[in-house]
Amino acid sequence: MDDLDALLTPGPVPSEPPGLRAAVESDAARVLRRRRWLSRARWAAMLAACYAAGLANMWLWLRERPQPQPEVVEQPRAPAAPVPPAEVDPFRGDSPPTIERWAFRQEGPKRVELYRRAGDGYLERNDVQGALRCYRKALDGAAASDLAIRADKDSWLLMSLKMSRQKEKPDARVN
Repeated sequence: MDDLDALLTPGPVPSEPPGLRAAVESDAARVLRRRRWLSRARWAAMLAACYAAGLANMWLWLRERPQPQPEVVEQPRAPAAPVPPAEVDPFRGDSPPTIERWAFRQEGPKRVELYRRAGDGYLERNDVQGALRCYRKALDGAAASDLAIRADKDSWLLMSLKMSRQKEKPDARVN
């Protein structure tokens, strides 16, 4: 049993080689640093992927989808009567702000018509504030007969303004 006791008895611990602790510590620190950077890189990649998915989603949502065009079958028409030459329109092709400036300088029905055209131009450009301003000025100078709603010529905004003007009481106080 003496041999067994000698085998099971721990012997002296060998001395550690010089620099072993420093080498293990530097290797462990390098591994921990790499893991920390990889973790941050994964987070950054996930955030970038979410951002890119959001951009792609908005691009798909905002892009215009082509509407199917109905087939138009033209039928032969009788020749139309010759149209007499119309009055030359000096404001054709001008921008709404230009037409509005010209309307300010005009008098009477010409002023009302120019403000109405400027309002139509603003509304085509999706500038509702500009259209509202011009339509109000046109209705301020318009005759009572011009407050009648004409569905074939009036825009939705002008119709609603005309309806509001018709509902106003004639004896309301003006501030």
